[in-house]
Amino acid sequence: MRLITSTVEMREFRREARARGKSIGLVPTMGALHAGHISLIHQAKRQCDVIVVSVFVNPTQFDSPEDLARYPRNLDKDLEMLGPLKIDATLAPEASELYPEGFSVSVDAGKVAAPLEGASRPGHFRGVATVVTKLFNIVKPNVAYFGQKDFQQVQVIRRLVEDLNMDVRLSVCPTVRESDGVAVSSRNAHLNEEERQAARVINHGLRLAESFAHAGESSVEKVLDEMHKLYASEPRVHLEYAAIVEPAQLTPVKRLSPGCVALVAARVGPARLIDNLIFGPPGASPEMLLQLALTTQPIVDHRSLIPGFETEAVKLRIASCRNCAALSTIRLPPREFLTSYVLAHYPDRALPRGAVIGRDSPLNPDMYLYRKPKSPNRFSVGLYELLGIKSFEEFKSRFVLTDAVRCHATGSHISPNALAYCANHLREELKLFPNIETMVVLGEDTYSQFQQFLLERSAAEVKPFEDIMRPDGWAREEARVPLFGERSMRIFYCYHPTRGYNRSPSIAKWLG
Repeated sequence: MRLITSTVEMREFRREARARGKSIGLVPTMGALHAGHISLIHQAKRQCDVIVVSVFVNPTQFDSPEDLARYPRNLDKDLEMLGPLKIDATLAPEASELYPEGFSVSVDAGKVAAPLEGASRPGHFRGVATVVTKLFNIVKPNVAYFGQKDFQQVQVIRRLVEDLNMDVRLSVCPTVRESDGVAVSSRNAHLNEEERQAARVINHGLRLAESFAHAGESSVEKVLDEMHKLYASEPRVHLEYAAIVEPAQLTPVKRLSPGCVALVAARVGPARLIDNLIFGPPGASPEMLLQLALTTQPIVDHRSLIPGFETEAVKLRIASCRNCAALSTIRLPPREFLTSYVLAHYPDRALPRGAVIGRDSPLNPDMYLYRKPKSPNRFSVGLYELLGIKSFEEFKSRFVLTDAVRCHATGSHISPNALAYCANHLREELKLFPNIETMVVLGEDTYSQFQQFLLERSAAEVKPFEDIMRPDGWAREEARVPLFGERSMRIFYCYHPTRGYNRSPSIAKWLG
């Protein structure tokens, strides 16, 4: 690893690397290296040939001389930490190297720098934009690496690169946390044991907001109120701000939507700590959440219906789905199902005598029969062959089609909770058609749901799907479906036409 302290030497190093056709990755730091910085370096090593880590405590981004003097500095320790990582160079200039006598030019950080950190620390982002511009000009990296923890800084630098036509790509990496959830930060070193314990509440407040969102709450006012209550309960934490904003311009929002960001700044003892959380589907990876935030476009029409966490759920009355452990509706909002098409296709709801229950629409809405009735697809072709149907018109004269799951499941198997919750809505749809006397149930998940939640059998009473399918490739029974009263019904269990390798032969002659 080469230690570089001058801009002239750095330019020579850069030219040599470029002459060998090597790509350069830059990890800008202010030293006091920690696991967060190391994660950026590892990402850089995966993507670039030559890695440069800058270690420079930038004086122009501090809003007080005391804070600048207190910032931890230990270059020897940083170099010791960097050694095993086998990076190519460490750029560690003196302040006078980047800000020589007479220096007077700075970079305006733009509108995105004004709120939140910009309001709390006037001039901070001007200093950030200036030093980042200088580092990019000196190192000329192909890719520069930054952490999500400084989310507003990331957006400032993204704007800087785009607006000034800089030839560098940015890579943003997820926040690295301690085992108790506290975001790794150089400033954590200032905390004593009690303050370090108190600092955990910052992330707790963010996770509380996330839990409300996943539970269906979309009112930002309500979520922020709960966050403030939690922060007020910890006397060692002095909140500067807690905000929920759209990610592009960091303007406040009234309704939660995917990609929105909660940002918090608080003083704990002598340290000022910041953290953030991106709202997204339960179980989403940190990388997916970053992608959501960094690609989300703000809604510009204030009259539009804002796609919040509850909008679609309220529209179709499926609020309980937020608990089902399938992929959240914020990624795949509820699709149009049978109830959306009743008036158009079934003016006489007493006419259909058969119902088909599948699970293809949420996975691929284009395969839903009612959406494109004149356009054959793999599902419709397979279904018509199974039923002995020649056209959509013939199908809707005899059958209705609905689904076991409503809005979310895309895996090969659906979670039991999803099947249970969606059964409530399946029952409501089937009750729209009072004269149904035949049910065709497609696939293993649908079979399990139908047996337990429509026939109301215990799990112990339900035979394995593959067992009942032998030897004919389909199965039939006569049973009472409680939602239709006491009358018995014919029920056919078949393989799904577009799932797996098994196919059921036509059951047309048994349908009558």
